[in-house]
Amino acid sequence: MSKIVIGLGAAAVAAVGGYFSTEAYIKHRIANEIEANFAQIRAAGAQAKHGDLAFSLWTRQVTLSDIAVEFTTPQRAAIKVGRFSASGVGSGSTTTFTADHIVLTDIDASGTIAPSGGLDVAVNAPRFEIDDYSGPTRLPAQAGLASPLDMYRAGLTQFAAISARAMTAPTVTVKATGKALPNGTDYVYSDLAIRDIKDGKIATSHAGRVNVAMTVAQADKQVRMTGEIADITAKDFDAAAVATVLDPAHASDEKFYRIQGQISTGAYTLTSDNGPSFRIDGIRMGDMKVQPSKFKMQELLAVLPAAGTPVDPAKARAVINTVASVYEGVQIDNTEILGLSVQAPDGPIKLAALRFNLDRGKIGEFAVEGLDGQSTEGPFKIGRFALKGFDFPGLMRQTSQMTVPGMTPSADSVVGLLKALDGIELKDMVVPHKSSGKLITLHEAGLSWGQFVGPIPSKINLKLNMTGPLEEKDGEPFTLLRDAGIDEATAAIDIGLAWNEGEKKLTLTPGVFEIGKLFAVNAQTSLNNVPRNLFTTNPQQAMVAALQMEYGPVEIVARDLGAVDLSIAQYARKQNVSTEEARSALANEIRTKGRAAGNSNPAASRLADAAAAFIERPHGTLSVKITPRAKLPVMEFMDLMKNDPVTAFSLFEIDTQNR
Repeated sequence: MSKIVIGLGAAAVAAVGGYFSTEAYIKHRIANEIEANFAQIRAAGAQAKHGDLAFSLWTRQVTLSDIAVEFTTPQRAAIKVGRFSASGVGSGSTTTFTADHIVLTDIDASGTIAPSGGLDVAVNAPRFEIDDYSGPTRLPAQAGLASPLDMYRAGLTQFAAISARAMTAPTVTVKATGKALPNGTDYVYSDLAIRDIKDGKIATSHAGRVNVAMTVAQADKQVRMTGEIADITAKDFDAAAVATVLDPAHASDEKFYRIQGQISTGAYTLTSDNGPSFRIDGIRMGDMKVQPSKFKMQELLAVLPAAGTPVDPAKARAVINTVASVYEGVQIDNTEILGLSVQAPDGPIKLAALRFNLDRGKIGEFAVEGLDGQSTEGPFKIGRFALKGFDFPGLMRQTSQMTVPGMTPSADSVVGLLKALDGIELKDMVVPHKSSGKLITLHEAGLSWGQFVGPIPSKINLKLNMTGPLEEKDGEPFTLLRDAGIDEATAAIDIGLAWNEGEKKLTLTPGVFEIGKLFAVNAQTSLNNVPRNLFTTNPQQAMVAALQMEYGPVEIVARDLGAVDLSIAQYARKQNVSTEEARSALANEIRTKGRAAGNSNPAASRLADAAAAFIERPHGTLSVKITPRAKLPVMEFMDLMKNDPVTAFSLFEIDTQNR
């Protein structure tokens, strides 16, 4: 029996001894790895230190206290961690550190994240937890970190080497200060959760709420502003793609890398001590992609002026051109801001949605929808306002060339600003009329241009459809409507002008002009032999080019929408006769005058007969086709019209048709 007891005792002593020796060995190995990493950081020129290390083999837990790392180059950055604790630590690999659960407490980090001291950020997190962590035991080499971008890229590369099921923090506080934020801005993130980190990708990041506080200067006072953003969610962040974009080795890479998936938020509110309140119901941003060959942050940082130094115009233009190139390297899918409202002095202003996308710096469409507000004249609303094809980099480059000191911008550079935009669209705008208080409704308006020849667009389209009140000062043809008791009119215009270089033809089609309840006119025409050098800002050059232009056929279709009946009724009242008598008298008067003019020009008689038939047949249609009998230069015809209108008129064949 004693032998058994002694044997068990010996086994227990051996087991305990083995346990403590194993624990000591693993602790020693962990200590060596930690010290090697800290030594590597110090070798790169930074300060790095830590406090006590503890390890328990029984719970496989490692704790490290008082961690402090500080960089001074290439820019200032520091981080402190009060306590690092990892439980469920793996012990099977010398190159990979794994843990079931990691807790970091009392985290303080600070640094400059913009060049020239432009923006300093301080971050504080009382508690930060990581679940199912795996990463390398050794930090990557820190050599060659010569710029802030090198530091960012190194951090992204290191992040790409780790994985974790989740990273969470109850509260994270961020304070940003700098030249643009002299009083600082505070952000407090609540319920922060980052999930499914692997291969440099983050599946989702979410913050339950972000509180914002800032002080801004307004006139001669400081105004405190506070805000809150709810439910911020970001999907599919790719740190490896960001590192690739920032890598100088990819400076010529024209591929677009998807660095961020969709981002969405809940309500965003902002209020001030004594100013208007602001609210957004939600934001939705599409995928973001970046092209390294254009998104050259290293070049941008190189041209940015140092803090406090004056900027000469040449350097300013270099900055503008570089920023324009950076924009050309960005794509953002459809993005929308929903339910925006502002408390303005005249009353609330509400916006249903703001939508845009970005493709290589060009905004395909920037649209404002559902705008309602109050002006001094009364309420107003806009159903939709959109800028089409807004070339932001192009506008930046063009304006930079117009700001040369001592030089007046050329006509080409001023007109060339049109290239920065493809068109404008406006729908369902209702505004009060200043005089009458009645409403003016713009149903649709649009202006677009393109096919540039130098700075001049050779294709233009104008659309306009609006309804407004009639006033005493409005003349014909609105007098007809007003005399009939109609107090508003609707007018529509649709004009398209396009030049075909191969045919040397400038065509007007469609050409539509309509006044509701009166008449509508459709016209098509063209100018032939139109040379390319007509499209110039040089008036002398344009005049020489205009000498070559020739008239093409003209087709005009007029439709009666009620103007004839209104005119006849007005004529009958003045002559004190019946409407039928007035119609017959007016038609006969037109025929008589036309036949008198037809003695010298037969076409005048045909036109008069067609016009008389148009009067006799209410709601009819009159078509007129005017065709040059031979090649007819525009400038020659204009000179002839001044001196001999009858001969000029005879140069055309005129056909009419009534329906």
